Amino acid sequence: MNEFRDNLLARIEQAEEATRVAAEQKDAYAADVHGADLANLRRLAAEHGVS
Repeated sequence: MNEFRDNLLARIEQAEEATRVAAEQKDAYAADVHGADLANLRRLAAEHGVS
């Protein structure tokens, strides 16, 4: 489970950064895509008890 949790948290961190960068660059499409990915990752984390 630790490997799953670690990978999931790393992916969340990457998606947060990608969303932030896209927003800074005023790329609404990329921000939406990365934001949706982030929402899915956070849902997956919640379903598996990863905070």
